Amino acid sequence: MCLLPLFVHTAVCQLKLAISAIQKKFRSAPRPPAVLLCVANPMALPCVHAITGAGWTCHRVPRLRYVDRAARALDARVVVTDRIASVAGRSPGQTSNPLSFVLLGPPRREADALAAGATLFVPAPIDTQALIQGLSRIINSPVPKEPRTAADANGLWLDPRTTQVRVGDRPLVLSPRHFSVLHELTRSPGRLLTTERLCSGISGIRPMTPAALAVCVSRLRKLLRDAGAPDCIETVHCLGYRYTLLELPMTPAVAMARHG
Repeated sequence: MCLLPLFVHTAVCQLKLAISAIQKKFRSAPRPPAVLLCVANPMALPCVHAITGAGWTCHRVPRLRYVDRAARALDARVVVTDRIASVAGRSPGQTSNPLSFVLLGPPRREADALAAGATLFVPAPIDTQALIQGLSRIINSPVPKEPRTAADANGLWLDPRTTQVRVGDRPLVLSPRHFSVLHELTRSPGRLLTTERLCSGISGIRPMTPAALAVCVSRLRKLLRDAGAPDCIETVHCLGYRYTLLELPMTPAVAMARHG
């Protein structure tokens, strides 16, 4: 009787067990901090060398509107960028993660950078030592814990950091686009948001056409209705949309959601 097949089978099983053990150890090992880099090419190379030389991982992001999505995927806390105007246009509620911005630029723009919301300004030509020291302070600082907010009068609860949504005690799974539109609407209940603003003024998602926005809102209404929420997204003809607060029947699930 030939024992070769049995020997090969045993060797393959042992190899699979060894690979599984290595993968498990790799997944459980702590990952180095991730830094997002969104700068022009002349300044990118020294930044990459400095960040990777400090033992961190550096990920290039082509545009700031992709920063939120990249931060969620990579669990990053810091963005290094030279685009002061783009950072200044981001309102505090638009970021899904508590991001800190390190802005690079000419020394004369330091005041503008700090006024735009930058945590740190590094003048050009870049002093890599100052950049690494500033990044180290930001990365090693404790993450502030945000208090959990209660649901609104419609029983709707959103967490911008984790993109979780619940209606009462029912979780609601939304795509990044649907979540961003719903979050933008719920930030200003009772206020009219124009179609133009919703199409092109939401950070983290690509601009869309009015027709695509209408399809997105229609889908949101259906998902909310199926989850038990009232019809709370109002269409203002030829102008935009408004999120309205309506009273729900005080069921135990709604009461629990409102009081957290």
